Amino acid sequence: MRSETWSLRKIASEAGVLPKVARDAAAEGVIDATYLVENDIVLVRLYGALKRLVWPEERRPANQDQALRVWEAITVETARAAIPDDIAPDSGLFIHQTGCTLATGPGPYCQALFKLSDEPFYFAPIGKWFEELPSRRRAREQAPEPASA
Repeated sequence: MRSETWSLRKIASEAGVLPKVARDAAAEGVIDATYLVENDIVLVRLYGALKRLVWPEERRPANQDQALRVWEAITVETARAAIPDDIAPDSGLFIHQTGCTLATGPGPYCQALFKLSDEPFYFAPIGKWFEELPSRRRAREQAPEPASA
């Protein structure tokens, strides 16, 4: 199988974000624009979601460039460290104002929800996003159908 060549525009398109989001992610060090890989799609998608988050009582002027906030950097690095080895289809990041919690399965989900019961949080389904990567889609399409009994 031939190796795909990635560009910021292609990464943005696969992530479902504007090319500016991918360029900003590269400028802030979320991805390396000189060496793009397929997993960067998940990081750009996550970055795009994080940049839109505004917590209650937080003021963020829309017309000013915003540097990566500490909790955003923690979240991106948690996702980067987990992809692809610690990611299952049901993996998700519970993102809150002080960082994030990576959870896979019902028990860790409940634990994260209990911990965050009094806080606002955002859930990023990175396992689902990882499963939507082009190589994963192709692998599912090429896999033989299981025989029915």
